[in-house]
Amino acid sequence: MEESGSPRFRKLHFPVGLWINSPRKHFAKLGARWPSAVSVKSTTSSDAASLPEAPSSVPSSLSHSTSSLAPPSPSPSPAFLRPRPANQQSRAKRLSHLFLKGRSNSDRDRAIGEREREIWAHSATPSSHHYLPPASSNAPGLVKIYGDALSSGANYRSLLANMHSTARQLIQQVITRYTERERENESEDTALQKYSPEDFLLCDVIGKPIQQPDGANKWQTECRRSVASWECPLQLVDMWRPKDGFERRFEIQRLDEYEREEKEKEKERERDGESYQGVRWRRSRMSSGGGPEEERGHRGRNTELRRSISDMNLSLRRRQGNASNDPRRSGNAPNGQDRKNIVTGSRSGGGETDRRTRAAEEDRDTCDLEVMSQSLILPPTDRPYFLLLQGYDQSKDFVLYIMAGHTHVFGRKPTFREREMDREREGKGKRPLKVDTYLSAPDLLARHLLIRRDTAIPEQQRGQALARPFRGGPVTLNGAPLYREAVLKPGDLLGLGSHFLFLYCDPRVTPAPPLALPPPWQSDMSTSYSPGGMTDRQEMLRQYLGSTESLLRFQAKHADALLQEIISKNSSPDSGGGALAPAYLLSLMIDYASKHLDPALLPQLLLKAANQIKGIVWDKIKEFGDKHPTQNSAEADVELLPPSVQKLSSDLQPLMFWMSNATELLNFFQVKVEAMEKEWEFEAPGDPVLSADMDTCSEALAQLDDVIMHTFQQCVYHLTKTLYSLLPALLDTNPFSSEEKKKGKAGTKDRAGNEEEGDEEEDVSTLPPTVAGLVEVYRCSLQLSRDACLSPPLTSQTFGYLFFFTNTSLLNTLLERDSLFSWSRAVQIRTNLDLVLDWLQGAGLGDIASEFLKKLSVTVNFLCIPKTRLIQSSWSSLQEEHPLLSPSQLHHLLTHYKLGPTRAPPSSWAPPLGTELGGDIFESFLDHPPLILPNETPRLDLTQPIPSPELIKEVTRLRTFLWGLDQDELPANQRTRL
Repeated sequence: MEESGSPRFRKLHFPVGLWINSPRKHFAKLGARWPSAVSVKSTTSSDAASLPEAPSSVPSSLSHSTSSLAPPSPSPSPAFLRPRPANQQSRAKRLSHLFLKGRSNSDRDRAIGEREREIWAHSATPSSHHYLPPASSNAPGLVKIYGDALSSGANYRSLLANMHSTARQLIQQVITRYTERERENESEDTALQKYSPEDFLLCDVIGKPIQQPDGANKWQTECRRSVASWECPLQLVDMWRPKDGFERRFEIQRLDEYEREEKEKEKERERDGESYQGVRWRRSRMSSGGGPEEERGHRGRNTELRRSISDMNLSLRRRQGNASNDPRRSGNAPNGQDRKNIVTGSRSGGGETDRRTRAAEEDRDTCDLEVMSQSLILPPTDRPYFLLLQGYDQSKDFVLYIMAGHTHVFGRKPTFREREMDREREGKGKRPLKVDTYLSAPDLLARHLLIRRDTAIPEQQRGQALARPFRGGPVTLNGAPLYREAVLKPGDLLGLGSHFLFLYCDPRVTPAPPLALPPPWQSDMSTSYSPGGMTDRQEMLRQYLGSTESLLRFQAKHADALLQEIISKNSSPDSGGGALAPAYLLSLMIDYASKHLDPALLPQLLLKAANQIKGIVWDKIKEFGDKHPTQNSAEADVELLPPSVQKLSSDLQPLMFWMSNATELLNFFQVKVEAMEKEWEFEAPGDPVLSADMDTCSEALAQLDDVIMHTFQQCVYHLTKTLYSLLPALLDTNPFSSEEKKKGKAGTKDRAGNEEEGDEEEDVSTLPPTVAGLVEVYRCSLQLSRDACLSPPLTSQTFGYLFFFTNTSLLNTLLERDSLFSWSRAVQIRTNLDLVLDWLQGAGLGDIASEFLKKLSVTVNFLCIPKTRLIQSSWSSLQEEHPLLSPSQLHHLLTHYKLGPTRAPPSSWAPPLGTELGGDIFESFLDHPPLILPNETPRLDLTQPIPSPELIKEVTRLRTFLWGLDQDELPANQRTRL
């Protein structure tokens, strides 16, 4: 009897003759878990068979071959169907003759669970009640088909059919009858409804009529079964009859309504707590592909296959018969036995031994033929499948693994701990992917490989498939290691672990593509050492070394050496590779590792690169601190002269260099980490390995954050320190005096002799010397950021902080020195400030300067108001015209304004009662704008060729360095010379 977890008869495309001739008529147990609902076993066991077509009749040559078989053990009778009484030839009539093709959905009709499953499962078990149809099986008979689905209120139609009339033919006849009837009854204005046979199916219904109180009989259905399109209803009627008290009838039903009812019943069974095993059994019957909606079309093809098996059996029997009748091999010829009696007794004993040996050999040949016949499998034609080329355990592996759904997961049976972890994840709402095919190799992961196709990948066109290994699962595609999702084409070879090898086939793709042999990667690494092969390798090497493609190939074992080579040779601005050489070269390295190497390597590379950069920057900051010490309390009495702007700019160049490179690397690393997280969407949620990788990536990004913040802090601190000594001159210098003009002309001549003349330098030279010194700090800072290719957001934040410091320092100094509260001094300050703002506007920094210097400009504009107008103004009007000034600041300016030695402030300047004047009049340096780390698209576009000759030279040097590492590992006679 069929076990509860075993597949159905349609698992292998075996011919009927095989089931009759094989002495193995019992089903083999497959264990607690069936490897795949649509897998096909490769051994001689018949428990994975899947017949696409059942023959209409059994060949006579095959029917006589079962007489020598021992009768099987009796099986339980179904609850509603039981076989009719048998005759003397019942054993030759196998149930596979009728139901081998049928992958029907009848077992999903009623919520009776295991009981209904046993009914239809036992119907496929060989029974002593089977019998052959009479010789007049071609005689016609009547079939009543109830057609309420075609016409509401209709009773039934009687159709004339024979034993070979299929359900599809009967459906067509019923539709034709009802259509003719409607055509006779329709009026001219009525549109005739058109029916298609594909929209209906025939159901074999078991039930009984129940008499109603009004005397009418109402049909009560006990169970139903969808009849496959190739099945013959009269054969069903002739073979099986209902149990006493029940009746059979055939009904035609709409396919969509039938499927909807089946889905609703299955949901009800699941809600009522029906065993999962029964639900899985019914689902697997549907997923095996034999539902009423499918027209398999294997009849003609399998007829030839069955004929070939029958011919082989007949040929074997002829050979056995000829052997027994051959005078040279037996004593059945005339006078043959007399001749044998003449020989000695030992000779006679030897002849008996020979006959026994020949009989044993013939038995082995028969067994081998049966084994071979069970290995003839027809693959599906409507969906992809995986053909096993190499397995692990022949007793457990299957020949075909059919991809029934649009996603397919290969794995192994999970351990107890893994099952517990899956339950915990499901409890948290993170349900892992279900494994479709369990493989037996011990080196596989619980979830090893994911295949997606068609609707599972909406961004791809229909017919394509993608293969994605799970993290840590060794997978090869056409011989090359597969670490990330890749396109899977028919003919590709998939290797799982060190044992399994599959050929991916998609019969929907026509014509069939060639096999992926040899793998493409092997053709590039030719093992020929002939002169021609050596010449080709040398030419390919030269092309790669001189290529401008943004590509840097390396092996995982050389990653540390390559990282050290990049950092050590490009750690300073004068290394020769350009301002962004470290970022560009490290991005090439990270990009290649993220696409072609083991995913476990990428987080480690990110962290190692970030740590190396941080170590170099810390050394640079220490060197800068030694050159520009900060005055502490012990040296408070010693005045430290501020360095020149040019000297400071030169010393800050390494820090600005690494701040720019760290910014670009941070943007690039963030993109790679996001892509890595996206690759994990199908991994098991909460995997500790993936969590550790994410922690490593987060630490790498945090290290780069520290580098950017510390270099920014050092640059801004020392630039503002230089500004602090130059800002007071902006308040004290009179730009209109003759002495300042003479100093400006002398400074212009000196700078003209020592510097190249440029637009910005000419603008600075026209300024008064004190103002020009302040502007020079801005100019050097701008040139420093441009030389380092600092990103625009960080450039804006750098100057925003410088202008914030300028505004706060000048405003506090102005409010502190009330001697400057006069119209004449305010006009001088306004002029100097305008000179600075005009230069910044020309340098492209006008918007940032206007935003951060706004309050200083408002305060100076207030002091520039003519005295006569200011005296006539009131507190409310002044406060309305200068909203940026706080009440305490406005009151301080009015109170200390220089109206004259004897004039007192007018009463209109007095603030109203209740005005809060206790606030601090000075601005706080703690209100500076915060540093916002950039999060933008990387400026390094690796899809374009290498951007500069300097970088091309450096990339070529690194390629040669890596080629040298590869050559050092090869024998001398296998090395390639340039």
